[in-house]
Amino acid sequence: MLQKICPHCGKNVIESYGILNPYLYGSKMQKCKNCGGEFFDNRWREVALQGFDPIQLTQEPQACQSFGLGGVAASFIGFRMRGNMDKLVDPNIVNLCLAGFLILSLIIFLQYLRHKLGFIQRKNERYMMESIQRLRNPEYVELLLSHNIKVPEEYMPGSGDQE
Repeated sequence: MLQKICPHCGKNVIESYGILNPYLYGSKMQKCKNCGGEFFDNRWREVALQGFDPIQLTQEPQACQSFGLGGVAASFIGFRMRGNMDKLVDPNIVNLCLAGFLILSLIIFLQYLRHKLGFIQRKNERYMMESIQRLRNPEYVELLLSHNIKVPEEYMPGSGDQE
C-alpha cells in the first residue's frame, strides 16, 4: 500500500479501510485522522465516475466455493493422515501448516458466501448511491474538475439534470 502524507500536518495518513474496503471506493476528499485537515486523495475511486474495480467484478464466486470447500476437505484429510507425516516432519510444523491451510480455506469459502448471499452486491449498490450523492454537490464536482477528474455533463454544476 502506498503511503499518503497529510499536506496539513505532514504525518502519514493511516488508512483503516483494510479488508472492508480494499478497492478504496469513496470520496476523493479524505480527512486526516491526526489533524482533521481535509485533502484530495486520488487513490480513492469515485464509482459513479470510474466504475467498480475490474478485478472485483471478474472474481469468480464458483472458484472461491470450489477452492474453499476443497481446501477445508483437504485440511481435514491432512489432519487425519498427519500421523504418517509426523515420521517425516516435525509434528508441530505439520499441525501449524494444516491449521494455516484450514484457516485460509475457510476465509476463501466465506468470501464465496459473501458473493452468493448478495452482501458484496448490496455494498456496491451503497457505494454507488453515496457516490451519486457526492456528485450532486456542485462544490465537490468543482473540486474534482480542479484536479483534472473528468465529470459527465449530468453532474456538472448548472446542468439542470440535478435533483
